[in-house]
Parts: sequence; C-alpha cells; structure tokens
Amino acid sequence: MKIGASTILHRDRPLSWTLFREFQQAGIESLELTDYHPDFSYTDLESFTALQLAMEDLSLHLNSLHIHLEIFDDYDLATLDAAQRDKTLIAYRQAVDAMEVLGGGILVTHHIQIPEPDEPLHTERRTAFLDNLNTVAEYAAPREVSFAIENVPRGYTREPARLVGLMEDLGAPNVGVVIDTGHRNIGGDPVEALRTIGDHLITLHLHDNHGEQDEHLLPGRGTVDWPGVVGALDEIEYPGVFMYELSRPEDLAQIRSNADQLLKRGT
Repeated sequence: MKIGASTILHRDRPLSWTLFREFQQAGIESLELTDYHPDFSYTDLESFTALQLAMEDLSLHLNSLHIHLEIFDDYDLATLDAAQRDKTLIAYRQAVDAMEVLGGGILVTHHIQIPEPDEPLHTERRTAFLDNLNTVAEYAAPREVSFAIENVPRGYTREPARLVGLMEDLGAPNVGVVIDTGHRNIGGDPVEALRTIGDHLITLHLHDNHGEQDEHLLPGRGTVDWPGVVGALDEIEYPGVFMYELSRPEDLAQIRSNADQLLKRGT
C-alpha cells in the first residue's frame, strides 16, 4: 500500500517541483493536491503539465486532487436552477480537464448540498445531484478521471449509509467514496464507516481529533481507533493509497514512520 499525503499542509505555498521534493524526501510515495494553493487555476492547463512533469521526475504517484469549487463561486451539483447547473457543470468539466493533464486520478469533493430527508426539496435536490454527478462522471470516464464523494462532520453525507445509497442509485463505475476519519470521528465511528462503505471506498483522508472539532492531527494524537481503522481496511480489502490529510507542516517528516507503525511495517 502506497503512503500518501495531501499538499494541504503547505497550502500557503504554490505547487511546484521544490514542494513535491520535500514530500519525496519525507518518504511520501503518493500525493493528493488541493486547489487551496496560491496561483492555482483550473484553466491554466500549462501549469498542470509542469506539475505532472515534476511528479514524474520525482517518481511520485498522483492519487487525487481535492476540489473546493463551491468555496470559490456559486456552484452546486444539487441545484434546481438551470443557469446555475450549466455554470456548475462547466466548472466541474474544467476540473476534469486539469486532472486529465495531470495524468488522471481521483477528484475528491465534499460540497454536497442535499437537504436532510425531512427538509423541503430533499428528493428533488438529491435527484438533481445524482443527475449532474452522472453527467460529469460520463465526461470524466474516457479521460481516466474518477470522483470520490467525501463524508462530512455535519450535513447529509455525514452518514455512511447515505453515501452508499448515492453510489447504488448512481451506479457509475468511476464514482466512489472517500472516508475522512477525522470527519467521522466527530459524527460517529470511523471503523464502522469503513465497513459500511466497503468496496465503494476508493481513497482516504487519514487524520485524528478528539471527537469535537476537525483538528487534522497526526494519527495517535486524538481518539480515533487506529488499530480498528487498519483492521477494517484489511477486512474490506481496500486497494488504494494510505492517504494522510494533516494541517501542520512540521508533521510531514513524521508521516512515513507513523504509517509504518500503524501498518506494522518495518521502518
């Protein structure tokens, strides 16, 4: 299993060969990029070519790109407004195009604005979300790009069973789930979440907290049951990257030894 890390712990620095080299030197094998970095633009495809070449030069595997489109503009895959839908689909296709230039991989998103089942327009907006996600998934498939829908601490996708329901209703082979252990530790049990998701799991966000807020701590510094997490991953035969999503730059140097300890591998 490859050991991966999100570049979010250096979100204040531009993505570059120099930054990637620091991850490589820390023993990281796989990256998740994020769009929080300075100068990041989905329409600057030349910059993604440069990033792809940098990762290739450093023999780094690209696992995923964590997209936050709804933070940057009025995008919503669950919208019922035709104009907003068209605008949203353009933005998601641009993200797919960027990921294709990077060499393909997983686009991670957690901005899923489906109301609770007892709230107005739940059924209509859930249906719109599935229809729109299916549209972008069909666009992404021939470009070797997948989508991973992430659980959140609060909101419709806080419950793993709801994510499974979305996957079953969608039925798209290039759409799966990412379980964020920190998010689930606030809303429930990460171990049971992994078992519930099962073979829908295509990537991870691994970090710890004390069950009250999203701290993005190194595993072992909070209350997540890490032996249980690793055991559940073995049970469901998870095929993907052991991907960390931490917040403190100084923790980068400890990821490799932490992963080796959790996975009981020699350091």
